[in-house]
Amino acid sequence: MTDQIGVALAGYGYWGTNLARNIASTAGLRLIGVADPSEPQRIAAAAAFPGIRTWSDSSQALEDSDVGAVVIAVPAAFHHQVARACLESGRHVMIEKPLATTPDDAEDIVRIAKDTGLVAMVGHTFLYSPPVRKLREYIESGELGTVQYLYSQRLSLGKIRRDCNALWNFAPHDVAIMLYLLGERPESVSATSLSMIDPTVPDVFFANITFPSVGAHLHVSWLDPQKTRVMTIVGDRKMAIYNDVSVDQKLWIVDAGVATDGSFGEYQSHGDFQWRTRAGDILIPKIDGTEPLRLEMAAFAESCLTGEPPLADARHGADVVAVLSAIDDSARNGGIPEGITW
Repeated sequence: MTDQIGVALAGYGYWGTNLARNIASTAGLRLIGVADPSEPQRIAAAAAFPGIRTWSDSSQALEDSDVGAVVIAVPAAFHHQVARACLESGRHVMIEKPLATTPDDAEDIVRIAKDTGLVAMVGHTFLYSPPVRKLREYIESGELGTVQYLYSQRLSLGKIRRDCNALWNFAPHDVAIMLYLLGERPESVSATSLSMIDPTVPDVFFANITFPSVGAHLHVSWLDPQKTRVMTIVGDRKMAIYNDVSVDQKLWIVDAGVATDGSFGEYQSHGDFQWRTRAGDILIPKIDGTEPLRLEMAAFAESCLTGEPPLADARHGADVVAVLSAIDDSARNGGIPEGITW
């Protein structure tokens, strides 16, 4: 077994530059070259990483015997097409989110990876984020008690895209985190959307997601005055706030809740209400500051070299696509609930 695998990067746009940097610095990976239809992008890649090869199309990279894996960062509409070609050529793949743009295409990637025995990983970077990992530990240990509900907000102003709507641009991260934290698949969703800039491309989504054990709410928007990346988990013992925008306080564990001694009913006074609620300490745990993308690339290298499936495998990616598709359908149909069949 070799201790390093040659990687071709398909797509050297905004995110592709970050991927290239981390591929080049990951011990088990070697950046062989970059494929991009834009000549200026290819020139920029060659200048940033002297000695690499460049191709105008990802299919040319598949003719290179030094390429054992491909990291795919092309527009989402081409994810399935490029991933399929790579897997059929015998290459491992890491596909940026979303895995595909339809459930059928996502399931096709799952099937081909299984049939070929190759690694198919999706770029759900936050599954490798130390605060998210720590949060799952708190949930699994029972520190928060039984999870009652959770909600997320991923908002910003800018980076407005026309190739996909705000849901498919932002929500893959939040849905991936929810599935990971809860270890469950949703049963149904209902959603509404708003289109302010282009009537054909929704800019804002509000979604209710029903899991077997809890309810969840999702709000994404690229038309908001404040950059927000927050997920709140409410347990019957404690609550947690994950704030990815914070530099040094990304995770808060809040010892707060309502008395569970059975003394509910009519409150006699405001003091009575305060007595039955509880506000304790806030714990801000020390979190590893390693860049999640670096950890994700290391996980990809390990899977390619050992054959062990990654945490963010194609199965997980296809589950996220199924949820996103159901949310999109519900919003288009005026908020009618959409069941999800697994």
